Amino acid sequence: MATMATLSTLAYTVFSATGISGKTGCSANCFRSTMLLSCATVILLSTSLLCPVMADSSHSVQWLLSDKLTQLKPEIPVQQMNRVNLKYYLEEAVLVWNPCNIQEALWMWNSVHYTDTLFEDASYPLVYRGPYIYDGYVSSATFINAFTTYIAIVIDGQVFLHIPSSDIWIQSKGVTASVRQVSSQQCCFSRVDADCKMLNNMVILYNAGMSEDQPAFYSTNGGLHFIPFFVQRSETKGYIGGVYMMAVLYKLVALVADIENKFHLHFVFSSIPLSETYPLLDPLTQLEMIQPPGMRGHVIIWSPHMLLYSPNNGIVLLPVHEIGQDQSIIPPPGDSIRAVTTAKNGIIAVITHNRGLYYGRLDLEANVIKLSTNLNNPNFQVTQDTVVFFDVYGDLVILKPLYNAVDFKVSFQKSVVSLQQELTQTPTVLPCPVEQFYGNFNGKLYYIDIGASAHLTIVYVPTPHCPFFPVVTLTNSEALYTEQIIVEDGVTPEGYKKFKMEIWIHQVLAATEFLRKNFISTVTVDLMERGVSCNQLNPQCVLSFSPQEAHIIAGCPVTKHIRVMRNVTACSRGVLTEKQLRDNFTYTIPKEVYDPEYLSRPNAATEDRTVRYDYISYLCPVLVYHDMPWVPSFELWDGDKFVEVVGADFVMLEIHGMHNYKYLQTAKKAKCVSQPQDWISILNKGQHYPSTLYAWNKDNYASCKDYNGPPLTDPDAEYQVLNKESKNRIVFSNYNGFYIFQATIVDPTYSYCFLVTRFSVFVYGAFPPRILPSGVLTAFFIAIFTALLAIGYFVRRNVKRKFHLLDINKS
Repeated sequence: MATMATLSTLAYTVFSATGISGKTGCSANCFRSTMLLSCATVILLSTSLLCPVMADSSHSVQWLLSDKLTQLKPEIPVQQMNRVNLKYYLEEAVLVWNPCNIQEALWMWNSVHYTDTLFEDASYPLVYRGPYIYDGYVSSATFINAFTTYIAIVIDGQVFLHIPSSDIWIQSKGVTASVRQVSSQQCCFSRVDADCKMLNNMVILYNAGMSEDQPAFYSTNGGLHFIPFFVQRSETKGYIGGVYMMAVLYKLVALVADIENKFHLHFVFSSIPLSETYPLLDPLTQLEMIQPPGMRGHVIIWSPHMLLYSPNNGIVLLPVHEIGQDQSIIPPPGDSIRAVTTAKNGIIAVITHNRGLYYGRLDLEANVIKLSTNLNNPNFQVTQDTVVFFDVYGDLVILKPLYNAVDFKVSFQKSVVSLQQELTQTPTVLPCPVEQFYGNFNGKLYYIDIGASAHLTIVYVPTPHCPFFPVVTLTNSEALYTEQIIVEDGVTPEGYKKFKMEIWIHQVLAATEFLRKNFISTVTVDLMERGVSCNQLNPQCVLSFSPQEAHIIAGCPVTKHIRVMRNVTACSRGVLTEKQLRDNFTYTIPKEVYDPEYLSRPNAATEDRTVRYDYISYLCPVLVYHDMPWVPSFELWDGDKFVEVVGADFVMLEIHGMHNYKYLQTAKKAKCVSQPQDWISILNKGQHYPSTLYAWNKDNYASCKDYNGPPLTDPDAEYQVLNKESKNRIVFSNYNGFYIFQATIVDPTYSYCFLVTRFSVFVYGAFPPRILPSGVLTAFFIAIFTALLAIGYFVRRNVKRKFHLLDINKS
């Protein structure tokens, strides 16, 4: 585990790269499931990638990065800038897709072309403009989907970031050695989720074939700045074939070969191998690893004479067999692989140098069938400048460039291999066992908070006389489990029975920490023994047979929050009016009742404080009678949907440092068995990230009901933890006026979310403060009372004398 100094240095390095100082302020929205250190996204590396310390602050980071990419201008005079046509460094063309947008891609051969129309339009070659590049050989590229979409591209061993819609090229910082490969794993189902944004900003640089004592580089800010690292040494000297981010495992994995020409997958920051060893049949630099989009844990490793598939993140690698050919693996003897392409729906195509075309599916196993398409046909001929890919309908497209010598534009010819037609002509293909297969969740993101679950529904119609059941798979089955119920759900207009499967995904109670470290899980509902026949793979089609996927994050939904219950307000009782509070309303806090450092010290302030009331944030204040012990109640909301009344422990602090209120219970009355925490003890520990108001939170909360806590040394200490179910209350002093409280849920078992809210309170009904000391007032009243008694005595005496004199005169 890294030391605190190392972590601080790493955090500072990342902050410096993004141009963010450590003093950046944060709001309550800067928090999620952990206490956050600064408004920036940071990933710290140890034996694995640790959790981000500041996940939700990425809005500010994104703005800064966007500003750098779109507004940064080269500080080189125009006459000193090179203009270099880019070209691919190998002899056969490659296609680099944006996994989050099938319309965007790079075609790279003797020139490099960008498309955002799926090659429907002709395009000019991509040209580098800048001072650093002279040859223009591109060895690798990847799309980054962060605040916007841009390309990280390796040119002549240097790394650049380029937004295709601009002429700006930004050279990445921190890369101290020449590199050839860049890799990233993109999360496509959400651009607002902090975990997805963090993954998309992770970029890796390496040299295929380098030894373990040479550095690779990683970036946590989308490629602006890189930090070197070394792959953990294995028992024998090894060479690196690639470094990849395994999103499902949430770890960096290296493909390592040893001196005995065997390779395996290896965790980068651990000595533990991920997979068994396998023979290396080609040079290490020819080994390719593909992680198909969808985050289902599928991995393909191939070279000209080898094709392996893993359904479980590379833990087990299996050869790919040809259907109908016993014990025949791909590539067949005497042939070699030219290209491999996959799609999100779990399909794969392989083209060999002997013009063989194979098609199959990625399931628990990967089996392919040889298609009859003649690749010698000029329309389907595969040459050095030809690439293949799947379109949105699941058909295979062979893309060939057409050059225009006049304006240097390149257009592309598409030849479509209709796979449905091919499959109907293949006798070894079994018919599809289902007529309809669709769900209500495909491609969606679900959050599972503590104690919650996700509910999915799938509808399917089996082919008559064909027994069929959907199969549910999870990428993190040791941390999640499912409950499933299948019921009949009517019939189709054609008279076929329709079935509905209800699926609930729950957390394994003992796997909370595992889930938080392995943040994205994927649940897939697919056809059992699907085979290759079900080819309607357009996910937008109702009759699609595409596997249905949902992505699960055990964490805080971005829309979950708490609100104070406002049953009685100062406006509803006529004490104040909404118009008053909206009209630049201000109030004054006497210096005697607040401490600017929140330590409840008397006479800590030197002057009264004037506060402008923020009606937009606080609305009308909750009305509380000064002599009534009080505790607020809170509601839990998910967006605009009410969830429940909060029954968890929480703490409160007046945001201006007012301290003229007490707590009803002491540690003894609250039945504490260990010394309870309080604000002063928390603040004296210096836990002020990012400010004092957030110092006491669910990450450092310790219940006083825990026998393992510190001994109870002061049973008369105030118990400052509140709960609507407990008897503890706030007791206000003899004071009329406003309080602005910040309340924080501190119970760590209630939610992954950092639940915090601010609200205003108006306290009324207190008598005016005494001007004179009580002793003086008492003496004054006694003197007045004595004087009145004396006056009464003498008046009565005089009256009696007068009546006596009158009686004498009458007589």
